[in-house]
Amino acid sequence: MSQVAINPGHIARHTPAGSGAQGRDAAIVDIAQDLLLRHLHEQSALEAVVFKGGTALRKLYAGTAGRFSLDLDFGLARIGDDPDDVLTELVSAIDGLSLGPFTYEMTERRGKWILVYDHSFGGAPVSLASKLDLSPPPWLPPARRGWVPLPVHQRYGDTPLPKISIVPLAENLAEKIARLNRTTPARDMYDLRWAATHPSAAGPLDRALIRRMAVLKTWVDANGLHGGGTFWKPGHEGLAFDARHWLRDRSHGDFDVEDIGALAVPAPTPTELSDAIRAHFRFLADLDDDEQVIARAREQDRPLALRLLSELPSGRLNGIGLY
Repeated sequence: MSQVAINPGHIARHTPAGSGAQGRDAAIVDIAQDLLLRHLHEQSALEAVVFKGGTALRKLYAGTAGRFSLDLDFGLARIGDDPDDVLTELVSAIDGLSLGPFTYEMTERRGKWILVYDHSFGGAPVSLASKLDLSPPPWLPPARRGWVPLPVHQRYGDTPLPKISIVPLAENLAEKIARLNRTTPARDMYDLRWAATHPSAAGPLDRALIRRMAVLKTWVDANGLHGGGTFWKPGHEGLAFDARHWLRDRSHGDFDVEDIGALAVPAPTPTELSDAIRAHFRFLADLDDDEQVIARAREQDRPLALRLLSELPSGRLNGIGLY
């Protein structure tokens, strides 16, 4: 890490023009996360997890076309692993690290882990923070993908950023669609719009698979799922998936309190995000007969849900005793 050479000028060039102090802080966190993930990969500390969420989308798919995302979201890599053990090992691998111009500290607040980054780019020591979350294993086999090259990466020394294990894009997007069935986070609207409008980076979207998984994730959110020693816990009200409601105009009073202006520069308006989602995700209304049943999010349809889960591509959930 002695070869890492980051100075305030590099931070300034990595910060989107016009984003102000909030954008500068996000740029610093983005760099600190790059160095951390590379180190954890080199130490084999990422073998039990897969990268996911908005931060993974920006780093490994979108680059500067994506939004800054502060949180580090992971899923268990293997079905049956104890999440408490995996999280404890990951926290231990991070806490107390010093990498280049950064030091890293893990703190627990109300049962959630917060990753604190200390730096002194402004002259005096400053602390920034992001959430670290670990969720159950993905339903599709993890993929491996490398970083989208950015100019600042040239300041990281001779060790290249590695390819790391990630949740496949279709499943990442399906989780965002399921969350939008309950609330309207601007970050998820932004990420879905990016994926639909950047086929050269995201690749052609498997619409049928995304729709099938979104409906199933909505069902599991309401009813829970066991299999192979893993419990996908129900955590939300059992809202049915109504495609007409999902595709509604969300531009007036529908967004949560998240600041849309923090997503990217230039910041999209609620109308721009809403119109893009309605235009590009109309395929969510094309539910087949099985999906129409599962969309009701009823416990009584568990046998059908289990069958559809076991039939997902690659059969990762087949044969693990789903119930």
